[in-house]
Amino acid sequence: MKRKHSLVPRAARSLALGALLLLAATPRSEADLPRETVLSALVAEAQARNPDYRSYEAAIQAAEGQFVQVGMVPKPQLIAFVGPYLSGGSGGQTVLGYQQEFEILQPFYFPGKVSLRKAVARRDILLAQLLLKEFGLSLEVAVRSLAQQIAVTVASAGAAREIEERTASVVAFLEKRPKVGILGYLDSRILEGSLIGLQQEVRWLEESRWSLIAQLNAYLGRTAETPIPEFLLPRESFPPLSLERLFSQAQRHNVLLEIHRVMIDRARQQRKATQIAGYPDFAMGPFWMAYQGVNFDAGPGITLTVGLPVGKAEIPGIEGIAWANQRGNLATAKAMEEQAMALFPAAERNAQSLIFARFSAYEATRNQLALQPPSLIASLGEAAALAERQYRVGAIDVHRFLAAQQQYLSAFRAVLAARLDAALAWLDLFFLTGGELTAKGFPE
Repeated sequence: MKRKHSLVPRAARSLALGALLLLAATPRSEADLPRETVLSALVAEAQARNPDYRSYEAAIQAAEGQFVQVGMVPKPQLIAFVGPYLSGGSGGQTVLGYQQEFEILQPFYFPGKVSLRKAVARRDILLAQLLLKEFGLSLEVAVRSLAQQIAVTVASAGAAREIEERTASVVAFLEKRPKVGILGYLDSRILEGSLIGLQQEVRWLEESRWSLIAQLNAYLGRTAETPIPEFLLPRESFPPLSLERLFSQAQRHNVLLEIHRVMIDRARQQRKATQIAGYPDFAMGPFWMAYQGVNFDAGPGITLTVGLPVGKAEIPGIEGIAWANQRGNLATAKAMEEQAMALFPAAERNAQSLIFARFSAYEATRNQLALQPPSLIASLGEAAALAERQYRVGAIDVHRFLAAQQQYLSAFRAVLAARLDAALAWLDLFFLTGGELTAKGFPE
C-alpha cells in the first residue's frame, strides 16, 4: 500500500516552520506579524519536533509493514529422498541399487485467508492514521490555547504593572509635597497598602507566564526558557454557531467516532478470518524420481498436498498433531466484535454531550462579549489616568482614585478572560468535530 497521508502535511509543516524562522529574523514589531500565520507556524513546529508525533507516524509505518507481510507468499519447500534400493529381477537376481526423489512444493493458503488478513491489516493502518490525526488535533489545540493563554497573562500583567506604577507615582508625589496632616498620612499608607496586592498579583502573573511558556516550549521541542510570541491575544468577537451543524460535523468527522467505526469493522473482518482459519491449506509443485536397480526407472510428475485438520493451518500439512479447532478463537472474535459495537453508542453520546457543553459555554461567553461596548476598556483606562490627575490636584479622594484603578483592572481582566474562554471553547469544538470547524474560526 502506498503512503499518501504524510507527504502533503510534511511539506506544509516545513513551509510553515520556515515562515516562522523568517518572521523571527525580520526586524519589526511582533505585533505587526499576522496572528494566524504565527499560530499556524507554531503548530507546524510542534508537529515537526514533538517526539510523540514522530512515534505515531512510526506506528503507521509499522502497520503498513504488517500489511505487506500478510500478503507475502510462503517460501517454497525443497524435499529430497536418497537411499539404497534392493531390486529383484525376473531370474531371481537381486541387485542393490539406489532410489532418489526431488520435489519443490509451493505452499498456498486456503482461498480467502490472505484477503481477510489484508482486510484486518488495512484497518490497523487506518487506526494508526486516525490515532495520528487525533494526536495532531490535540497537539494543535494545546499549542494554540497555550499561546493565547500566554498573551492574556502578559496583557493582564501589563495592566497590573501600569496601575502599580501609577499608584507608586502618586505615593512618591505625596512623600515629596509638604506634610498636610493626618489625611495625607492616611492616604499615603492606604496607597502603599494597595501596592502590596498589586505587586503580588504581578508576581503571580509572571510565574504563570513562565509556567505556560515552559509548557509550550515542551510541545515545541525547545528549551524551557526559549522566547515565545506574546502578542497572540484571543479575538475580540466570535461568530455564532449552529448546534445542529456541530452535531452533524461530529457525526461524520469526530476522530474518536471514526476510530470506533474502524474498530467495529476490524473486529468483523477478524471474525470472518477466524471462521476460515481452520480450513486446510495446500501445496503443489513438480517432482522427479529415479530408481536404479536391475533396471533404471525415472520420470517427473506433479505433487499436490492438502493439510489435514491438524497442526497450524497456515503451515501446510507438516506441523504438530493437535487438532486445529477454531471454536475458542471464534468465540473470542465474536465477543470482540460485540464489544466494539456496544462501545460505539456510548462514545457517540459522550461526543454529543461534550459538544453541547462546550457550545453552551461558547454561546454564553459570546453573548457576554456582545453586551460590552467595544470602547469600554479604553474608556476605563482613560478614567483611571484621569483619576490620577484629579487626585493630584485634590479634586477626588484616595478611595475614588483606587476605585477607578481597580475597576479598570477588573474589567480588563474580565474581558480578556471572556475572550480566552470563548477561544478555548472554540478549540474544543474544533477537536470534537475532527478539525471540520477550523481552528482559526474565520479568515483574518
